[in-house]
Amino acid sequence: MSEIRGKHVTVLGAARSGIAVAQLLARKGARVFLSEIAPLKDKREEAEVLTSTGIPFEFGGHTSRIMDADWWVVSPGICQSSSVLQKAKEKGIPVWGELEVSSWFCRAPIVGVTGSNGKSTVTALLGEVFRWAERPCVVAGNIGQPFSECVESAVVEGVAVLEVSSFQLETVQSFHPKVAVFLNLTPDHLDRHGCMDTYGRIKSRIFENQTDSDYLVFNVLDPKVAELARRARSQRVVFGMEEDSMGCGFLRQEVLTLRLQERDEEILSIHEMGIRGDHNVANALAVALTARLMGVDLQPIRQAFRTFRGLPHRMEFIRVVNGVEWVNDSKATNVDSVWYALGSFSSPIILIAGGRDKDADFGRLRERVGKEVRGIVLFGEAAEKMETAFRGLQPLVKVSSLKKAVEKAREMAEPGDVVLLSPGCTSFDMFRNFEDRGEQFKALVGQL
Repeated sequence: MSEIRGKHVTVLGAARSGIAVAQLLARKGARVFLSEIAPLKDKREEAEVLTSTGIPFEFGGHTSRIMDADWWVVSPGICQSSSVLQKAKEKGIPVWGELEVSSWFCRAPIVGVTGSNGKSTVTALLGEVFRWAERPCVVAGNIGQPFSECVESAVVEGVAVLEVSSFQLETVQSFHPKVAVFLNLTPDHLDRHGCMDTYGRIKSRIFENQTDSDYLVFNVLDPKVAELARRARSQRVVFGMEEDSMGCGFLRQEVLTLRLQERDEEILSIHEMGIRGDHNVANALAVALTARLMGVDLQPIRQAFRTFRGLPHRMEFIRVVNGVEWVNDSKATNVDSVWYALGSFSSPIILIAGGRDKDADFGRLRERVGKEVRGIVLFGEAAEKMETAFRGLQPLVKVSSLKKAVEKAREMAEPGDVVLLSPGCTSFDMFRNFEDRGEQFKALVGQL
């Protein structure tokens, strides 16, 4: 592309998305320089990749060389108020994110999925629907694979399904999904965004470039989402649990049902779905509406819904030990994720929770913990705060490690119980990420 070739571009951050977008821009003819604050000893593999592709780099801090650029691409992990980004603004250097830059090269229509909870499940399930429909599809974004790794394989007749986080939406300018899916909005990442109004405004950027030929699929039962959706220029299509005169998805006699162009279409009974929980009913309605708007027939939707078993670390069944079911929900890094998880079982729950707090209000869980949980095991930095929130509800113990949490939960559990790891916090106090936490949990349960 003429506006890329020969441009000097600084990429900040050598995580997977930073490496991928640096390589993409280099292939498009940009003169790329990558800068990473972590020391070289921690990034040797990334340095080898950059060296092999001829991209110059620095590790161990940002030098003045980063300012020699026409524009920057920054990691979503870098806060917009950071001193390094303030320097770029002072110099008038445009700053974009990997999602924005990758979208410039996308030939396929984009489906963007955002929300506080359920993004990964909806994104992955949409990918399964398009696979059953035999339609070329790339699935990327915040779900794991950077968009820049696969955008060149997206074809006009296919679709790109992207999980989009608030961190990524902070740095978009022209990002334009054909269908934007807005699942819900609950307190999360307030340690970075400051307040719900700011968080909601950033989330709503997913539809700010849409026109009246595009679609916004949103949760009409979430008042914050419904209020934000009023600003959209695109066609609004809602989902909820009750019938609506608008184009919508709803539940009728436990059957997922769509109403588009004044005609009702039954998908399947919720009891045929491969994933459980009321929150996944809402997720399925969002997926079905989106797929139909993208021209997918009903049968591939039904096939995907029956066969999809969910993602690792999201309400993931591990095994039954002495009549006790063990479930890994390590991806539950906020209060609302835990709330949904606790409502997904009919059996008594032994809850394992804790980690690094994101300025969360754990008191919002008191009613559900009191009703659904028979015992609580807490670990990590937030254990004391959670203990205060749950005090007086159920037997509660604090432990110093995940291993001890598993041991204590086994002691507390009785046949017919569910032991649920649903932390409600990030993993960074003890683990690399939520996947690392979940894998360690599964290994410990596997040893029982």
